[in-house]
Amino acid sequence: MGQRFSLLKPSVWLLVWGALAAQSANAQSAHYPPDDEPWDGTTYRALIERVETNGLPLPTLSDASTKKVFERMVNAGNIPLHMGLNPALAVTIRFQRLDSALQPIHKLSVLYLNETQKGKAYGRELARLMIYEMKVSAALLDLSGAYLATLVTDKRYQVHVAYLDQVKGGARQLYADLVQGMAEKGRHTKSDILAMIEAALDGLAAHQPLFTDQDRRDLIQRLTQQISTTTDTELKKALTGLRDAIEHRQIRT
Repeated sequence: MGQRFSLLKPSVWLLVWGALAAQSANAQSAHYPPDDEPWDGTTYRALIERVETNGLPLPTLSDASTKKVFERMVNAGNIPLHMGLNPALAVTIRFQRLDSALQPIHKLSVLYLNETQKGKAYGRELARLMIYEMKVSAALLDLSGAYLATLVTDKRYQVHVAYLDQVKGGARQLYADLVQGMAEKGRHTKSDILAMIEAALDGLAAHQPLFTDQDRRDLIQRLTQQISTTTDTELKKALTGLRDAIEHRQIRT
């Protein structure tokens, strides 16, 4: 065997090596990102690519082989939140870390939502991911004013202003989607919904200033409908607290 391989020409060896390298790369692309180290925006994008391009199943809490991957996905110790909430770091760095992660996190939320609409039991994962997205969004909004202040002398200042307007528009929609999700009792458990309400209350300080009068009316109407249809006393109380906070422009301190 060794003698036969020794007779191979260098060009053939290159072909063999190239095939092995390609096989290794394909195998790596089919794997989930590591669950034992903090994720960044690039990690979330890598997961999306492997799901959409390579057909990798979305991580779920019910599958022992992907449970830790999902838990890492929504870990508060991941780089965007860890750095974004660190006041010792420069505002620009904090903002950019959060900003680079928010879009792919939202994309993952959409992927999980699409699967639930197909009948898959991903309600727990979707709820936790939306809650995580709310935390990232709130942290980003809290920094937006200070971040914009660092750019006042930038020749592209108005471009940055326009971009932040888009971010804020997306944040308003995110909040509305979270409130809408609270009505999906067939998709989310009671504990999921209560956790979503808590996330909405926590994120209200950052999102409340963005609401238009119409946003506020829509949110109040939606929550009022949910309150009137629920028979669970604990849920009714929590939903009422959120509705009143939005209506009276209250925030947690």
